[in-house]
Amino acid sequence: MPAAPAAARSIALSLALALPGSGAAANAWQREPGTSFLSFSVQSTVNGVDFGEYASLYYEYGLTNGLTLGLDAGRNLVSSDSSAIFFVQTPLFTSGANLFAFDLGIGVADVASERRATLRPGLAWGRPYTAPWGNGWMGVDATYAFYEGGEALGKVDATFGINHASGSLSLAQLQFAAPSGGDATFGLAPSHVMKISDNSFIELGALYEFRNGVTAIKLGIWTTF
Repeated sequence: MPAAPAAARSIALSLALALPGSGAAANAWQREPGTSFLSFSVQSTVNGVDFGEYASLYYEYGLTNGLTLGLDAGRNLVSSDSSAIFFVQTPLFTSGANLFAFDLGIGVADVASERRATLRPGLAWGRPYTAPWGNGWMGVDATYAFYEGGEALGKVDATFGINHASGSLSLAQLQFAAPSGGDATFGLAPSHVMKISDNSFIELGALYEFRNGVTAIKLGIWTTF
């Protein structure tokens, strides 16, 4: 499959970090072979319906130029509901500055108080941009999880990110989720990711979910190695 354009690959090294970390699928950029990304975050409700505290763990490893392996896991610290999805991602094609990728995940998730086997295919689009305020990236990640027993969950996340000269990142994400047999939700999740060393970052974020009027805050730690 064609490699990503040089400009996109360069931006991916410093910017594609921002897409993981909130239960999102892998983004369209591939992890460099032999390198890893790891993030851990905790999100807590501060206003509205209390869904408890949710801890997320996300890991990526670049196996080859066209293959990224990863783990997307999370646990509700109040209800103990949890999920763990192992996934593999590969580029589909490029068109100019646009990158397209496919990922496939398999694992388990707690659904309706039962542990269910899960299959989660996904598609991602991304592209870098240059603007008067600097450079950055934008992307859309879509997944559809099939659960043992017939339930399903579709998710679409649209992200707009800015790369700062300091090495820090700012991003805004629109999050849409539609479970089978349930009500769809729509949220806005801005965050700022502060660079504290060459390979370490701290994420400060928030989420407002419009349907239920829920506000949450998030604290995360990222590292590359």
